[in-house]
Amino acid sequence: MTQLYIETIPYTEEAIKIFEHKFDLTPKEERFPIDFPSVYIGESEKENKHSQQIQREAYVGETNWIVQRTKEHLNGGPNDKLNQLKKKGDMSLHIIGHKKFNKSATLLIEQTFMNYLLGDPKFTGIDDLTNDEVSGLNNGRSNDQPDFFDREMYETKVFPEIWRELQHRGIVSSLSTVKNSPLFANSPFKNLSSEQLKAKRVLLDKIEDEVSKNTQSTKVLKVSGAAGTGKTILLSSLFRDLYDNPFTVGEGNEERKSNLAMLVRHTEQLKIYQQIAKKTNMGNVVFDVPKFISNGEMFDVVLVDEAHLLWTGNFGRVKGDTWLPDLEAIMKLAKVVVLIYDENQRVSSRGYLPDKLKQIVDSAESVSLEKQWRIDASEQTKQYIWNLTHFEKNSLMRPVQDKNYEIKFFNSTQQMFETIRQKDSEFGLSRLVSTYDWKYSQGSRPQNGDDYWMIRTSDGLELPWNLQLPEVQKKRNGGVPWQEVSDSINEIGSNYTIQGSDLNYVGVILGPSVIWDETNNSLGIDSTKSMDPEATMKPSAAKEWSNKDVVDNLKNIVNVLMTRGVHGLYIYAEDSKLRQKLMELSIK
Repeated sequence: MTQLYIETIPYTEEAIKIFEHKFDLTPKEERFPIDFPSVYIGESEKENKHSQQIQREAYVGETNWIVQRTKEHLNGGPNDKLNQLKKKGDMSLHIIGHKKFNKSATLLIEQTFMNYLLGDPKFTGIDDLTNDEVSGLNNGRSNDQPDFFDREMYETKVFPEIWRELQHRGIVSSLSTVKNSPLFANSPFKNLSSEQLKAKRVLLDKIEDEVSKNTQSTKVLKVSGAAGTGKTILLSSLFRDLYDNPFTVGEGNEERKSNLAMLVRHTEQLKIYQQIAKKTNMGNVVFDVPKFISNGEMFDVVLVDEAHLLWTGNFGRVKGDTWLPDLEAIMKLAKVVVLIYDENQRVSSRGYLPDKLKQIVDSAESVSLEKQWRIDASEQTKQYIWNLTHFEKNSLMRPVQDKNYEIKFFNSTQQMFETIRQKDSEFGLSRLVSTYDWKYSQGSRPQNGDDYWMIRTSDGLELPWNLQLPEVQKKRNGGVPWQEVSDSINEIGSNYTIQGSDLNYVGVILGPSVIWDETNNSLGIDSTKSMDPEATMKPSAAKEWSNKDVVDNLKNIVNVLMTRGVHGLYIYAEDSKLRQKLMELSIK
């Protein structure tokens, strides 16, 4: 007898009775999923009258007794999630049993389904009236699951087995399609590591303590950690938890539930969070920073992703008598501010910290994440990349051999581009990115007759900078992040589009500003070759400013670009001496 059981039935009282009677003569030890823990997915679908596209929405649950739980849903009235779905279209119930299921396992599988369905394009519908995307996942909770016996087996064997069978039946997309979705990568339903869980609980305790106080002061909390350590995943999970389980706030003799907002100053990350909020029915809770500040509405809890990108000077030319640095303005509108902050990812002089703001950031109560999650590689490979991207002495060494992660140096940008195209065709989410060493001006056209601002390397590669091709602009205006647009394979990204995001394989063009530091045998910076005004300008708030500050920004950009790849990092150096050095390291 197979260990996996999946059956799809109509969501009706008659159908669940028929399903129950199928097991009347089944021996008790084989009556799964009837008398054992199980997982179920309620799915509604309808056809868009205008586009003929199928709109699907889902609800995931787990139970010890599927028959009784289904009857509870059916009798739950108009507020029951499944009954709400039934009003939207044809309704099916996918019942999933497995001989290895227990209560901890079904809670884990339920959470994992929410995580994957969020990234499944099959469950993003189109509203008939507005033609906009609508929610695709209707769950109202998440389950943080601590470690339990054989947890890895359920994550790596049982769940993929279930998913592949559902894919075979046409219910879900392929695992690779889902994993390449930025919504999946940033999902609030991720199963957190023990380190992330501990940090989340510390933050929740501190937030609850602060919002319950009757005080006018603002508490600043900080999550720190290097690129790829899971800070955004932690924040996304915290965001969902605070939304689902608001704290009680006392105001005089009255009580209310705490409210919250998510702020992002990075355009691509903003789009991802907005999609997550839309797809999970969270409403209007995600804002870009300028809009939030101009709205002037008070919130109990404000979460800020990529807070090292907050502006600290008056670059928007706002009236001097009303302007405040982003962080100070946000603090005036919140009881608690939680910052995701990594000073090694501060890539613009707009984020330069004058003494007052530095004191706020440095003195914030902090939790730190240490374990590297983005890069799927051995510890030796992770350390190699860390040394390289932090410009450590003698970090220019031959890469370690790693069956899970490929590091390769190229003598030809065209060859690297073709390799990236091949990886994108095979695995998806593979892109070229570059340091900002070729001209680009947002909102204007080149004066030399080119249609686009171009990167032209010395060996003949010619490709436009990011966000210029018509199809890329169209999709991006519709809320799709740059790296998820298929046509962006024919553009070259920058830290301004890719920061905070994952790629399967990243091809990094180190422009003329990145050189070989022969004294330290490491990467080095020649700031005179950079064309990035954001990184090189002197902030008005800076009392002291030197070339070291510019170099630090440019080093951070290299760090951001070279830590995007989950499975591989490819590098081409425009500087001839650095390129020759890298090719020497490539000799087997």
